[in-house]
Amino acid sequence: MTNSIDFHALGADNTLTIFGGGSADTLTKSSALVDAYAKLLSFYKADSIIGQINQAAGQAPVHVPVRAVFNLIARAVAWSKRKMGYNALIGPAVALWRIGFDDARVPSAAEQAEVLALTDPELVYLDPEAQTVFLQKAGMAIDLGGIAKGFIIDELARLWEQEGVTGGRIDLAGNCRLVGNSDAGVPLWQVPITDPREPNRPAIATLTTAPCAVVTTGIYFRHFDQNGHVYHHLIDPTTGAPVESSMASITVVADTAEKADVLSSIGFYAGLPQGYDEIEDNGAEAVFITKDTQLYKTAGLRETLMPTMGA
Repeated sequence: MTNSIDFHALGADNTLTIFGGGSADTLTKSSALVDAYAKLLSFYKADSIIGQINQAAGQAPVHVPVRAVFNLIARAVAWSKRKMGYNALIGPAVALWRIGFDDARVPSAAEQAEVLALTDPELVYLDPEAQTVFLQKAGMAIDLGGIAKGFIIDELARLWEQEGVTGGRIDLAGNCRLVGNSDAGVPLWQVPITDPREPNRPAIATLTTAPCAVVTTGIYFRHFDQNGHVYHHLIDPTTGAPVESSMASITVVADTAEKADVLSSIGFYAGLPQGYDEIEDNGAEAVFITKDTQLYKTAGLRETLMPTMGA
């Protein structure tokens, strides 16, 4: 018997669906877990752990009482230091553009240059024993967008394993993890790939896959238009402005949602062919769709991804 719950959290609509196993309150526990982590990791709430770290930038270290959150921050900083396009210190630039909010605007070149000086991950001091995080320059800000949803999805998958879920789909804002058996009762899933030209159109392709994480990053999620130019929410850590790329979207398939989340950002920033290589080098697969609607897939998806006729 299928059980499902729809709820709003993390600034988006989410759906959790269980096809088999679990207890009567598994979905209630699941939505509560999402809400709890959303409050801890929010970039926009002053009383979240992230908010406290950012407010104390240049002043003092902040203790992170939840070990899993401290470890997440440490992994985000480590990814950022690799300088592949993902940067958890991009917060000041995100706040400057405000894309996704009613007051979104195009900041001046001087403003963009000023915030770039605050995005160096080498200026983050982590103390694993004390479990503290210190941003060494005033004005710095951590933003875990691009990794937090993946982390929460994986935490949900662990909860579902403890609850005895034998099949289900975790969908947070379109970022998914497929657990056990699909609704067909077998560990094989059909996943539609959104057409970035118009997300409400039929899928541009369909992926057949074993249980895994599937995360998409695309320019159609959040954007605003000004003077005929479309500015999307994906900020380039080298310029402080929306990344200039031939990519419209990238969908990453990986063993964990956290990995897929980060690699979707890296692949989008890098584009082709570098992004293709980065994805494969990190043990994942991906579907790249360019702005002129060319579709490219990594080697592991060549026999499992089927374009939709007439797409």
